[in-house]
This record gives sequence, C-alpha cells and structure tokens, in this order.
Amino acid sequence: MAEATTTAPATSPNGETEPKPKGYEGQTFLVGEEIYVRGIEEEDAKAVTAWHDTIFPTSTSRAATIIKEDLPKQWSARKNTMLLVRKADDRVVGSVVIISSWPPGTDLSIYVDPMLGAAGARLKAEAITMIVPWIAEENQKPVIWIELASDEALAIAAAERIGMRETARFREALWRRGQRRDIVAFEYLNPTWMATLGDPNAIELERSGTGQPRPVTPSVTLDVDPPSHAVMVGKRVYLRALQKEDAEPIARWSRRETEPFWDAGRFVRSPVLFAHWTQEEQKEDPPEHIWWAVCLRENDELIGQVGLIDLDLVNRYAETGSEINRPDYRGGGYGSEAKHLLLEYSFERLNLHMVRSFVIFPNTRSAAALRKQGYREAGRFNWAFNLNGTYGAVVVFDLLAEEWRALPRG
Repeated sequence: MAEATTTAPATSPNGETEPKPKGYEGQTFLVGEEIYVRGIEEEDAKAVTAWHDTIFPTSTSRAATIIKEDLPKQWSARKNTMLLVRKADDRVVGSVVIISSWPPGTDLSIYVDPMLGAAGARLKAEAITMIVPWIAEENQKPVIWIELASDEALAIAAAERIGMRETARFREALWRRGQRRDIVAFEYLNPTWMATLGDPNAIELERSGTGQPRPVTPSVTLDVDPPSHAVMVGKRVYLRALQKEDAEPIARWSRRETEPFWDAGRFVRSPVLFAHWTQEEQKEDPPEHIWWAVCLRENDELIGQVGLIDLDLVNRYAETGSEINRPDYRGGGYGSEAKHLLLEYSFERLNLHMVRSFVIFPNTRSAAALRKQGYREAGRFNWAFNLNGTYGAVVVFDLLAEEWRALPRG
C-alpha cells in the first residue's frame, strides 16, 4: 500500500511550525464526514493500488502514464475519474467514475481499496450518499444508475436511504469470497424531473412473446473442412471474426435500414470508422468486447453480427448483442441460430456463468426473441434514452449457463 505524500511543515513569521492544512480545507462541496472527493493529480501515481480498479498489479510508472495519457482521453467518452480521499490523513482510499451515457442517464461506479476491509465498506456507503445527490441536484441529471453486489449491505442501505431503488437484478453475476452473488442495479430518479414526467414505473411496458423458450439450435460437426475463419458452425449460419472488408457492406446496409426501433433511431455507419473500430477491438488480449460476423453457410454471405460486451473473465459474465443487418433474413430464425452459437461459445468455450442483454422499448421483437432463447426478464432501466418528447426504458434480461444447458435441443 502506498503511503500518503508529505511535505515540509510551513513556518510562521515568528518561526513557529504551522500545521499542514488538510486537503479538503476550503473545499465547498463533496466533503463528507470521513472522506472528500477531488480530482486526480500526478502525485497520485504513488497511491495507484488504492484508486485503480484492477485485480492485477500496477507499477507507479504505469500509473503515471494512466494519469498523464489515458485519463485525459476519457473526456471524449464523457467519462470522469475522481478520487476518494480520507479526511483524517489525506490518504487516497478509492475512486469515483462518472459516465454520461445515453441522454439523460449517468452511470456511477465507486471503487474503494479492498485492503481497507470493513472500513472500506463504510466509506463506499458514505460516498454514495454524498455523490448521487450532487450529480442529480447540482448537475441536473435526471437519472443516476449504480450497480452493487448483493452482499454489499452498507452500500445498499445507503442507496436506499437517499431514495435510490432497485431497478434490476442480474443473478449470480459475481464471484465474491467463494460464492456467487447477484448484481443489484439501483436508480435514482431526480424528484424535480419526476414531478414533471411522473413515475416511469407506473407505465406498463408491452410484453411480447409467449415467454416459452424454443429448442436450441446447436452447432454441427462437419465431415469436411469448416468455412475459412469459422469459430462456430450451425445448420445454416456460421460465426467468424469480423474482417476489415466487412465494414463496407455493414455501412451500406445501415443506410438501407427500414426499422427505426432497433436502436434509439437509425444511424449511418462509416466503413472507415467501422473498420478501424474492428481492428482496435481485436488488439486487446484478453478483449473487453468480442464481435463475430454471422455468415450463411451456403454462400459465405455476411448477414449480421453477434457479440459479447464488457466481457468479465474473472466473474464469468458478459452482455450479449446481436444485429441482423439484412432485413430479408429477419424473422426466419437466422438470428436465433446465430445467438445460440454465441451462447454455446460463451458457456462451453469461455466457461461463462451468466450473460445478460439490454433491449430498448418499443423494440418488442428483440425482447420476444430473447425470451424464446431462454432469457429471463431481470428488470428495467428507466429514462434511458430520448423518446417522443420524454424518456424511454430499457428492459434487461439474464440467462444462466445451467438454464441454457437444460433447454431442449432441436
């Protein structure tokens, strides 16, 4: 554990030693009983273990690079990292990351040095009660989300005490102290916005599909060589790595999209930017995100993509995503076959324990497809994006490996 930095004590004109001022003195906001929040400084590289959220060791020289080069780039991603500092001794004890995601939402994550044990749990609870109201009231954010482990009793109690409420629960997503724990998502809805827009939980969302899972379409064993670059092969489609040359047709199909409800409106892709994004994603090992091209076996034609987002190989979970770019291949089971190839890869090769998925409403077709694939509805995130003069909701789903393995095979 890095020690707090010290400087020589100041002296008064009569030669007497004056006590060094505390770091929070004169600060007018984000000061609590035990901790305060400040921006990161170059000297904080010496305390990297306390604020850098990773299970792997980080040297002070690498921390200096993170501070000088990596963190400044966060602004373009609407992301801001600040530090939690203990008032008693100006020791860095954790960090706060605020991400302004789709308007109007704000994602908040709080990391406290795990070496602090029970004291750290208390400090995290205090940070929640101090930071969430500041984001909502001073920064005028309509909704704030935070995800907590189901065994973080103090943090959960603090969230509930300031008016946050559980909005979703992802089963067995975390591995903590030898046991599986749920991720519990909490949201804070700004009371001023609530007075204008009403309580979004009072709005019942349309339920689509029967909720009865269909048989899984498993991968197949070939008597001949598989298609080039294939990682999973099904009856009609196969998955392979995205290539640079895939960018042109994907960009072209984005301009031919007929349905505006798949995302928060249609958007136009650039083949140059998509190719760059594909290659940058594949540089990471292990990767944070993985996307595969969905191709027809009969002619190798690219019809869409499936992928894993925010892949966590320690806790063994990820978010799944899918996109059938060709409208003429929607509704014929190609997307579900590709998704089950993705799930087989996730559960049998990567040994994931759980996957989750997010669907914006009114995209009821995707929600129905997830239910057919065995997913269970896990909750909703209100006010997640702009919709028809107000804000729309995202419905979330999860699926455990054991549930997927128990589904009938087709």
